[in-house]
Amino acid sequence: MARQCSIILFLALVLFFGPKYFVAADEAASHPETVRAKLVKMARRFLGLPYIWGGMSEHRGADCSGLVKMIFGKLRVQLPRTSREQIASGESISHDSLKAGDLVFFSSDGTTPNHVGVYLGENRFLHAEKRAGRVIVTDLNQPWYVKHFLGARRVLGSGKGESPTENIKRTLKRPQDADNEPVK
Repeated sequence: MARQCSIILFLALVLFFGPKYFVAADEAASHPETVRAKLVKMARRFLGLPYIWGGMSEHRGADCSGLVKMIFGKLRVQLPRTSREQIASGESISHDSLKAGDLVFFSSDGTTPNHVGVYLGENRFLHAEKRAGRVIVTDLNQPWYVKHFLGARRVLGSGKGESPTENIKRTLKRPQDADNEPVK
């Protein structure tokens, strides 16, 4: 009798506390767009942050790859520091397959990535632009970006290095981390 009461109490506690603290793998995999929406929301908080070459500070400023690393880091997705290293993350995707949260890469010489941004959807991406001196949103159809587009990578749910479910589950683990104040 005592054992049955213990089991019932345990199940009641799991049902009561479980939804708040656990994300089932199937649930996480079925809601990847929620993760992408959080990433886009997080990325937009960096609008206006000063451009600083080599920077990776939410307050002082960042360059393009530092910005990307900070944005993904807020959602507990670790990326390398430079665009040259970041282009090896995730899986390669075509321009037509872009989804919010994907990385877009550009190259002045046509081979070496020297600029990166986060795709927001509707053909727009967020990036730290040296010429603008701050983090901005730009249309991918602008001539320089069309001419110098090098490729795109899908990091969220990419399956490279971990399964999409593990990547998304880890990203959703602590959503309160993504609810910081906007960066000014």
